[in-house]
Amino acid sequence: MTVLERPALVIAPPAALDVAAAFREHYPFVLRALVGLGVTPIDADDVAQEVFVVAHRRRGEFDPSRPARAWLYGIARGLARNRRRVRRDESLDVLSVGVSTEDPERAAAQSEALSLALRCLDALSTKLREVFVLTEFEGLTAPEVAELLELPVNTVYSRVRLGRERFDGALAKLRAQRGGKGP
Repeated sequence: MTVLERPALVIAPPAALDVAAAFREHYPFVLRALVGLGVTPIDADDVAQEVFVVAHRRRGEFDPSRPARAWLYGIARGLARNRRRVRRDESLDVLSVGVSTEDPERAAAQSEALSLALRCLDALSTKLREVFVLTEFEGLTAPEVAELLELPVNTVYSRVRLGRERFDGALAKLRAQRGGKGP
């Protein structure tokens, strides 16, 4: 065989994401992340499904050297940003994600606490909110958040600290407006 007769080098495309498996494994995380990123609980399920539709459409772009969770979070972050822009003026009146319906008093207290938490999260910038939600609500470590958001670890620690300060400040302000009542 001469140099001219060698078969062409075939480069295989990167492995496509198994979207069905990713959906089963990461849907709850994506749903919680969307609410944490400012998507109303009422809209979160629709946007979460949209995340996986986009992931399916772009599955060939998935880099298997990175965690699927990080890639899905990036899609969710973009869709949440778009949704917030579109629905900026809508209120958070009906909050039902994770609210118990067996005991009406408990359900009301949970709904009120969720409403208060979401209003406090609204006081955070997008950058602080992302890191705050991932560490405080999702329980991720700073190194995990750094990998997920592709940030230096010290930036994550700084944003967590600032996020806590601003969240606590917003909570204190809301409680003072209500006369110190509530969660």
